[in-house]
Amino acid sequence: MTSLDTIDPDLLTNKVATLTTLGADGGPESTIVWFIVEDGKIVISATARRRKTKNLAADQRVSLVICHPDTPDYYVELRGTAELSDDADYTVADRIGPRYNADFRTFDRPNDKRLAITVTVAKALVTDVR
Repeated sequence: MTSLDTIDPDLLTNKVATLTTLGADGGPESTIVWFIVEDGKIVISATARRRKTKNLAADQRVSLVICHPDTPDYYVELRGTAELSDDADYTVADRIGPRYNADFRTFDRPNDKRLAITVTVAKALVTDVR
């Protein structure tokens, strides 16, 4: 069982999450990301030129906030670590893209390097103030 197994699966049906990484100065940097859940982990696709991937190369600690799709009064904060891996062949991007009716190749610049971000969740903190 993973930390994701302990939360309401409806929370993970939201199509966006807020990913927070730690910048070079140690401060938080947040961005909205698309994601899927696979094998108890959160999987994200990004290019190497993005600030989030540069931050993760230096410090693997992350936080993701995912609101219930029907209300911001019910959400989960997922804390853990992220692993970067090469996705030059778009294997991971092609698994994420259909959820958003998107092809990541159309977003990338000619020399972009596509990466997979795999988040292992250590702690899930649910807030429900509905």
